[in-house]
Amino acid sequence: MADSMSRASLAGAVDLSSLRKPEANQAAGAQSQTGVQEPIRVPDLVALGNANNLKGFVTISANVPVVIEFFSAGNPQSDALAVSLEKAVRSLGGRTLLVRIDAQASPEVVQAFAIQAMPSVVALIKGQPVPLFEGDQPLDHVNAYLNRLLQVAQENGVAGALIVSDEFSGPAEPTLPPKHLEAIEAIEAGNYQGAVAIYQGILLDSPADALAVAGLAQAKLLERTRGVDFDAVLGSAPQNQAEALLKADVLVVIGHAGQGYQTVLTRFAVADKDEREVLRKHLLELFSISQPDAPELAQARRALAALLY
Repeated sequence: MADSMSRASLAGAVDLSSLRKPEANQAAGAQSQTGVQEPIRVPDLVALGNANNLKGFVTISANVPVVIEFFSAGNPQSDALAVSLEKAVRSLGGRTLLVRIDAQASPEVVQAFAIQAMPSVVALIKGQPVPLFEGDQPLDHVNAYLNRLLQVAQENGVAGALIVSDEFSGPAEPTLPPKHLEAIEAIEAGNYQGAVAIYQGILLDSPADALAVAGLAQAKLLERTRGVDFDAVLGSAPQNQAEALLKADVLVVIGHAGQGYQTVLTRFAVADKDEREVLRKHLLELFSISQPDAPELAQARRALAALLY
């Protein structure tokens, strides 16, 4: 594992220190008269970030390192990493904060950090970015990265703590129905066929359940790409329907949905009537995994409509 977390790396190209508020000490927890950083009270050790609230997390990074996870909704690698990363952060008992940022919803933040792949993880120490890693990682690797991050933070005088406080409690957030939670647990355990069966059962009772439609499509996608040689598929030029659909699946899995859609559309343009129906249904299933406002989704829908009519 490459060690990119040296003191020199704190003067990286992306300087976010200007985002810190003048009242940083008051907001983030000033040092006590003994010189010991006082704990910061937070609602949770995991938070959702965006361009509007990023300043608050930059402020907190003066007291504890802030881990930022850039993810893409519906990307299996992002989904898998989210589980490991949250588990690792919570195990540290308040020595770091995890901030999750939806790349599609916050493109300006992605650009500011020069993120190139999904998922990607960086950290903030005193408002300065520290690159950690890209892609999904085993839990032991994630733990190793975070332990090294804590060492670097301490070397730079950042060794505070967070305390989860119920003073931030508000109305309870709505929770997913039990069957949805059961399906998600099956996906996290790698039991994709089990998740498919659960979602199919949900849709028998509630055919209009959009979450179940998206979940079913994702579980089926994960099952179809299990054990596939991604490099070989990505380097191939599809010669038939099966090869085109597989390449599209792999592209969607790695976060290149637009290219995946185009792979199906390219095949669609030369297919006969019967094959077109297979391709159309497959493409609509891939569409259901995407964020509704994703620009590549709108573009692909328009292209499909043009080919149909």
